[in-house]
Amino acid sequence: MPGLFDRLMKDVEIRPYTGPHSETKYGEDSPTGEPIIFINEDKYQGRAKEKMAMAESLHLLKLKEPEIHKKLLDTALNDPEYMKWARRSYDIVTGKAPDPETGEYVPAAQRETRPFDKWHTVSRFDQVIGGYALAGDKDLPTMANWSRDRLPMGPALRSELEKIRQEFNNRSPSLGQPPKMGQR
Repeated sequence: MPGLFDRLMKDVEIRPYTGPHSETKYGEDSPTGEPIIFINEDKYQGRAKEKMAMAESLHLLKLKEPEIHKKLLDTALNDPEYMKWARRSYDIVTGKAPDPETGEYVPAAQRETRPFDKWHTVSRFDQVIGGYALAGDKDLPTMANWSRDRLPMGPALRSELEKIRQEFNNRSPSLGQPPKMGQR
């Protein structure tokens, strides 16, 4: 049976992107209706680009591996320490609290407008999964400040996320060959 990341990347197109880092689109958000990972090639090349594609593929977990995603999400939703952190993060992105690293509030035009549940399920939880798997990875500047040892969560969620990290790292030395740009 193919590994998790091979299953997530199956039939996924990778395209160049001019945005800040990368983005994954599928369904009605995708220009083709099919999963597409967009990567800024000016920032990510070689191994960093391959890692970013794998990290972005985690957005497809709920679509392609719904049982794994549901188990992770249910574990997170039942973890009081994690949920306190998620709510604190939501207060920051909605402008209700300042960013503890900068002391600044998110500018009004950039504030999150989705309700907590939608924001958490669509964006934040995927970020946490990737942040755990790639914490401190020198190839990915967006992961530089993540430390898996300091992430506020209980042992059950940490254990489930560790399974994803192990699978990522088992694939990481060779990373396989993700699809070429513009191909599936």
